[in-house]
Amino acid sequence: MNFFKRGLLSITRKKGKSLILLAIIFILGNLIAGGISIQQATSNVEQTIKERLGTSATLQPDHEAMNQMSEEEWMDFEYPTVSLDLIKQVGQLNYVKYYDYSISTYLGSDNLDSYQGDMEMDMYEGHSMDFRLKGTNYAPVMDFEEGNAQLVDGRVFNDEEIANDTPVAIISKNLAEHNQIAIGDTIALTNIVFDYDSGDEEVYDSRDTALEVIGLFEPLSSVEEGEESNQDRGMWDFMDMEAQNTVYVPNGVVAEEFEFQIEKTIELYPEDAMYYDEGIDGFYTPKYVLHSVDDVEAFTEEVQPLLPDMYLVRSAVDQYDNIAGPIQSMSKQSNYVLIASIIASVLIIGLVVLLFLRDRKRELGIYLSLGESRGRVVSQILIEVMLIALIGIALSLFSGNLLASSVSDTLIANDEQNQGFDDGFYYYDEFETNVSSNDVLDSYEVQLSTTYIVWFLVVGLLTVLLSTVIPLLYIVRLNPKKILM
Repeated sequence: MNFFKRGLLSITRKKGKSLILLAIIFILGNLIAGGISIQQATSNVEQTIKERLGTSATLQPDHEAMNQMSEEEWMDFEYPTVSLDLIKQVGQLNYVKYYDYSISTYLGSDNLDSYQGDMEMDMYEGHSMDFRLKGTNYAPVMDFEEGNAQLVDGRVFNDEEIANDTPVAIISKNLAEHNQIAIGDTIALTNIVFDYDSGDEEVYDSRDTALEVIGLFEPLSSVEEGEESNQDRGMWDFMDMEAQNTVYVPNGVVAEEFEFQIEKTIELYPEDAMYYDEGIDGFYTPKYVLHSVDDVEAFTEEVQPLLPDMYLVRSAVDQYDNIAGPIQSMSKQSNYVLIASIIASVLIIGLVVLLFLRDRKRELGIYLSLGESRGRVVSQILIEVMLIALIGIALSLFSGNLLASSVSDTLIANDEQNQGFDDGFYYYDEFETNVSSNDVLDSYEVQLSTTYIVWFLVVGLLTVLLSTVIPLLYIVRLNPKKILM
């Protein structure tokens, strides 16, 4: 009789021991299956949310590190800036799909009324600088390309207008309707430099700039509508008002206004000239769109050494850590459970197999004395254990997945309660994304996927195989003569 048939007979004849081993593997398999299932679900959430956050990255000062500086360090500290040449150099890296660098300033107007939306604003006596003049070096406008706003009428800039600093503008549809402006009309904004030395807001100098309207846009805050967008009206209204009063123009248009402000400011306050030694180059904000979320880490590693001290690469996916608290906490816990369950499985299954082999010492000695090779005897034991393990793992495959789903709901509920997440809170910054903690939790789903099944079978069977290796040394050391004497 070959060793395979002997293994099958051994399983069926010793039902009690086979059932004990099956129960142990099933219980331990549930722990392993639950850990892997949660790991797969959290990994899917991370990938999904990071794709929603986008592949944008920027270069900015490390404000957190600056806040930790002592007063002595601040005395000799020079605020870091990146040059326009470095911004362009980074933009040529292979990871970058396209990029832009922008400069902004605020202007007023004697002819235009800013859009206030539903905000109840007190009438301000004096000059109100409500209009954000936002420059771009990327003709299609990055905010439109990335879905932060959408063009609803007219057109975007062309390369010639960007290169020649043509005074053309794209304004919001609501601002246009509020002031009865149409495509092709010209708007006038006023650049004002104030003198505050007298204690009052006095105009030191000013000048007007005329811009031809070539397009109308709607910002994301007004394009997207939903129940959650009304849960924090104050924040949404303020951000919507800021977006509605943004005027997109070529960078050169903003640069001219900015230089006027610098010139007049230095005339007023000569002691501040040191802050403008580099001109306006240090005031550009770069933004890079990478080909893939997977490129963010490599991009950061390559760019960081090029930056001055106290400067860093910040990407949109960095926000994941801020909004995925419950998921990350659960991922860590499941990782600990998975490691602990694998170690426990190796020890417990190994001990059980060793005890069973000791009870079969005489049987194994007979096989060896009859001329059966140790390799075939080892193979028989492996077949017995692995067949039982396969059944136990197959059963725990489904129950472990259900266990993971139930445990996940409990852990998420506890983390939400402990960490105090606000269901209606949205995280906004220069990347202008609106992914919330609720979006992360909604994306979490424990599934019986092909990836989960493959990973669990591989990990489960390897764990059982590893736990059987040490007991098999017992067979190798058996001396059939001593056993049968």
